[in-house]
Amino acid sequence: MSIIISIANEKGGVAKTTSTGSIGSILSRLNYKVILVDLDPQADLTISLDVEAEDRNIFDCLFHHKKIVANKVNENLILVGGDPRLTPLDFMDSIKNDKDFQIEDPRLILKSLLKQVTDKADFILMDCPPNREIITQNALAASDYVLIPSEAHNFSVNGINNIIENLDAIVSAKLNTDLKLLGLFVTRYRKNTAIHSDMVEWFETNYHKDLFKTKINENITIQEATQMGRELSTHDDIKRSSQLVKKSSPFKGLADYRELVNEILNRIQNEPRKV
Repeated sequence: MSIIISIANEKGGVAKTTSTGSIGSILSRLNYKVILVDLDPQADLTISLDVEAEDRNIFDCLFHHKKIVANKVNENLILVGGDPRLTPLDFMDSIKNDKDFQIEDPRLILKSLLKQVTDKADFILMDCPPNREIITQNALAASDYVLIPSEAHNFSVNGINNIIENLDAIVSAKLNTDLKLLGLFVTRYRKNTAIHSDMVEWFETNYHKDLFKTKINENITIQEATQMGRELSTHDDIKRSSQLVKKSSPFKGLADYRELVNEILNRIQNEPRKV
């Protein structure tokens, strides 16, 4: 059975999409079978992995009762593409118009859908939209764990707290009593910036049990890979092969995400705290 992880934060621009794709890619290159699910109506994860519009079918899976389309990224990594129709309003309207809808609680639709694939992957990672509405609630109800990326910025604090409140609500409503907080990690970090150092210190004080040690440093190469529709590892291979002086170590962004994946795997093995 798959380990299902939602990557969520109510605040946008905290590298949820980049983190979902990067973590999934690295896991796949460790020989884990991984499925990525793009739940954000902006479909940035789908675009960043160069999947064509006609192959983005998460909306049709949920509301037109079609089978999940597996868009192959590499031998161990597939993507279920996002769709701009996947907004809270369209979601609820589609339920009202669906004569075949038989699920009592609309927050459990995705959980039912994922039963198609839970025996086909080691991990399912879901990129959630930047809100606490019905789509994010579906993701949390279907997940084993929640992973929260956050910038080292005070605006991100409310986003973290709101997602954790949402976890509590999902568990309290008995929609998913096994849901656990896997942890949170800092993205777009600039170590020589006083405000970033101060915020990391604040995170360490207030979320010390949940904060991962690894910080994802601000890195232009991550942006390059995303814009070119490449996995970080592929982009790193291409860049290093073109250098006159060959480097044995990967670029910093890829190294950071590899370190984070190691922490994630260790934490799952040691069972993170229950919400």
